[in-house]
Amino acid sequence: MKITRGGRLTGDLTDDVASLTSSSEHDHYIADDVIEINMAHSLMLVKAGCLTPAEGRAIVAALKPLIGKIKSVPPDMEDVHMVIEEEVTKAVGAEIGGKMHTGKSRNDQVATALRMRLRSYLIAICKAVSELQTALNGKAAESAGTVMPGFTHLQHAQPVSAALHMLAYSDMLGRSLGRLMDCYRRVNLSPMGAAALAGTGFPIDRALVARYLGFDGLLENTMDAVASRDFALEAVSALSIMMVDMSRLAEELVIWSTLEFGYVDMPDDHSSTSSIMPQKKNPVTSEIMRAKVGDVFGELAAMTVIMKSLPLAYNLDMQEVNPHIWRACEASLLSLRVMADLVRKMRLRDSRLKDVVTKDFSVATELADVLVREGGLPFRKAHQAVGAIVKDLSASSKSLSEEPASRVAGMVLEKAGVRISEASVASAIDPVKNADVRATTGGPARKEIKRMLAERGASAKKTAAALVALSEPIDRGRRSMDAAL
Repeated sequence: MKITRGGRLTGDLTDDVASLTSSSEHDHYIADDVIEINMAHSLMLVKAGCLTPAEGRAIVAALKPLIGKIKSVPPDMEDVHMVIEEEVTKAVGAEIGGKMHTGKSRNDQVATALRMRLRSYLIAICKAVSELQTALNGKAAESAGTVMPGFTHLQHAQPVSAALHMLAYSDMLGRSLGRLMDCYRRVNLSPMGAAALAGTGFPIDRALVARYLGFDGLLENTMDAVASRDFALEAVSALSIMMVDMSRLAEELVIWSTLEFGYVDMPDDHSSTSSIMPQKKNPVTSEIMRAKVGDVFGELAAMTVIMKSLPLAYNLDMQEVNPHIWRACEASLLSLRVMADLVRKMRLRDSRLKDVVTKDFSVATELADVLVREGGLPFRKAHQAVGAIVKDLSASSKSLSEEPASRVAGMVLEKAGVRISEASVASAIDPVKNADVRATTGGPARKEIKRMLAERGASAKKTAAALVALSEPIDRGRRSMDAAL
């Protein structure tokens, strides 16, 4: 195995030891980032007087063609850093190529590359979260007038707008988006120049390299710069929280697609059939997304266990964190994209939702509230009286909404001892009016749904602009490097 063993060590590694200690299997993720780091570092070395302009041009000219070309690391190489250094040395000779590593270490280089690759994932994931929110908001707009049962304990509770249900998930994802964008600020700090752990005696310019690479600033303490992986733990923690909400949505769609519920028609391209039962339409993408949360949790658990007892500064254990980062990001990104497509294509069964909410007793709370507002009863007494009415009607397999308002008004008089107008009773036991009367901020009333949709739409535009802004320092840094060349 080709490895930097220098003059200190003799002999080569056994295949097993080489396989255990090499990061070659996963280094292709950061190959282009390492190339960019070497370009930025080399340009800085020219400005610092550590390389001549001719040497800098030669090194960068050898590096540029490698971008996009390193798809894997040969098994006889220790890592991608050595692959790139070897390719440059082949192109320009050992006398010049050997100077590329001046004033830096693989420790600060890999820490920087991880942050660069992770920030790319975070931008893509944030865009995917925003797209799923847009899909949910669009489905909410389609179903603004559709009333369905709201649940607690998976039991019918009160009538709500189907739009309110969709907006609930959109708002959950909005908080995850906020966490990820906030995390991005801590990811986008440059460790370059920290070298192995103590910086370097060469007159390097850390801030210049950070600007070239599109970072917002420096991770200043040189030991912290190479030893920290909390930025990755934070990112995958935020992804884990996001995936919890994704799994809850996936679970509800699985339940809603059953014959017993029948609330949603799942699109064919998100479903499968059975190898033996020809009638089956299985909600397979939702089932897999439900499982993906376990993958992301597992990656986070592995990362935290790896890091929990490591002394400062760098330890080779830390390279084992890297594949867990990429797998968590990829599982999350794929789940978001698939869920957005599923939400856009699925169809809520409005007539079924209306039928179900008419046949249940979820209007009971509003009827009790009417006894308080118009009958002057204490709420607990109203609660008891309506509970007794529900018990009687349950025995006859009739719901409050199915009974004539006149009969319900008579039952109110019998059970509660107060007379309520038939008009007030009729309004209370109508599921649509029941939802509309709940005009509390953020409630299911149609006017509140309309307001929330308008605000979410305006917020989506701000988010889109903020996501574009995240990429601007990266693009500016690349233009700056091109100008320096």
